[in-house]
Amino acid sequence: MLKGVLLLSLTIFFLYLAFRGNDFAKLFEVLKNANYLYALAGAFLGIVVGGIFRAMRWRYFLDPLKENIGMYNLFSSMMVGYMMNSILPRSGEVYRPVLLANKEKISRAAAFGTILAERVFDVLTMLTSFGICLFFFRDKLSSTFSQYNLEAISLYVSLAIVLFVGFILLMIFNLEKTEVLLEKITSKILPAKVHSKIHGIFVKLLNGFIFMRYPKYYFPILVLSVLTWVSYVMSTYMTLLAFDINLSFLDANLVLTMITFAMTVPLPANSAGVYHLFAVATLVNIYGVDKESAFGFATVSHLLGLLGLILLGSYYFLKENLSMKSVTSQTMNED
Repeated sequence: MLKGVLLLSLTIFFLYLAFRGNDFAKLFEVLKNANYLYALAGAFLGIVVGGIFRAMRWRYFLDPLKENIGMYNLFSSMMVGYMMNSILPRSGEVYRPVLLANKEKISRAAAFGTILAERVFDVLTMLTSFGICLFFFRDKLSSTFSQYNLEAISLYVSLAIVLFVGFILLMIFNLEKTEVLLEKITSKILPAKVHSKIHGIFVKLLNGFIFMRYPKYYFPILVLSVLTWVSYVMSTYMTLLAFDINLSFLDANLVLTMITFAMTVPLPANSAGVYHLFAVATLVNIYGVDKESAFGFATVSHLLGLLGLILLGSYYFLKENLSMKSVTSQTMNED
């Protein structure tokens, strides 16, 4: 209850910061004159096309657990998970692998491990995009965020991710030794029943990264990561055009990167508030876009994305006769 109130309060606070200073008569005109065909096309590219690429990539993460999982199960589980995320932040990260694991009869913990692997690749993709932005927009970014050393921050985060990936690779390629070492550590510090359970879950989680043992997966995962990001950039670009914000594809990439940073803050309704704040700040402070047009873009792009995920996720949720009670009980049950 307290957590919910805190998250809602933060959302309202960030929305206030984004709304503050708008000329609402002008904002209404901006929203009335927007080209919603472009905005809808942008939402379709981001949600459906980007979702298909993500589902295809997820299949490669899962392939060592079960080969050639069908796209329907992958895509539907993912959309239900995104719908859940929209309602309760990060809940879909648990529901999604559980739903797929139950359909495909694979380990739920191992399926959840693939979600962790996916998040690692998402962060690496975002950091690569930010590196490109730093190369092309160093002066603009430095002047806008002069109080922060963005290059140092991105370097340290990148190093942390690389070290994490290296550590996971070391464990994956020495799985038997890792299990023995883990057995020794957990048996010494945990009670027997707890130790056995924790040990089993951790090993299954590691199995979610087992694709790293197979170099044949590296290239398709890389290509699909790039295609997923490009579809998101194209979605951003199309929605900017809907508001006559004529930026380049590279500029749209910077806007998307800043919005993606914002969405790492787990707030309700797909990080509402902080999404708007970062989108408006980037467009106004870096590109000189008037605040009403920037806020119109942020409002419509966020709302269409949120509604699209909820509607598509709800469609699969109802089609497969799921219920919150059944999904929750499946999540709580052991493998």
